[in-house]
Amino acid sequence: MSGSSFLRYIAIGIAALVIVTGAVWLLDRGMAPPASQNADAAKPATPAPPPAADDQAGPSTVQTDQLVSLIGEARRLAAAGKFDEADASLQKADKVYSGWSETEKARAEIAQLRTPEGQLKTQLERARLAIEHNDHTAAEQALAEAERLNAQAPQIADLRAALKDAEQKQQQRDSRVTELLTKMREEIARGDFAAADADLNAAERVDIRDPAVHQARRELTRAREAKEKQLNK
Repeated sequence: MSGSSFLRYIAIGIAALVIVTGAVWLLDRGMAPPASQNADAAKPATPAPPPAADDQAGPSTVQTDQLVSLIGEARRLAAAGKFDEADASLQKADKVYSGWSETEKARAEIAQLRTPEGQLKTQLERARLAIEHNDHTAAEQALAEAERLNAQAPQIADLRAALKDAEQKQQQRDSRVTELLTKMREEIARGDFAAADADLNAAERVDIRDPAVHQARRELTRAREAKEKQLNK
């Protein structure tokens, strides 16, 4: 072996030794991460599943309109005692948007109305409103149903007293209206339309909702028109 070849082998051996020594030093210093960590880092992150539609936002404007209509219908049906139909309306609301707070609120209210206590409360309120609007037939029907549910309820006696008082006042109004309309017709017969109109106005102030008053107004109008035609001949 020549001297130059021997020196070349020595140089290569020294270079290899330097490379190995450097690699060992880097490993000891933690400069090179383990192969397993490199593999994990290379893996793409698994994306999180998107949130459910109900978790993102509330119902849309169109859905809200549908929900309000269905829930309102459910409440009206329940107030009329049609609880199965009310439940069906709420189920339709669930299909539009499941778990809406107003739907659940209405469901709880209707469940309460289905109880004997809830039905009694509904009938008592119905009787009270009917008395206020002078619908004595509806008031009597509601009170009869309330008595069937709980004849001992103290509110029934109070409402019956209120109904009796309202009926007496209505009889007084009816008598006064009859008196005024009788006078009006007598005045029409005499041709005194000003007096007839005054009495009819008084009858309207007593009870403007009375059908007899509306009929009398038509009678007075026809009589006045007929009189004017006679005068214009």
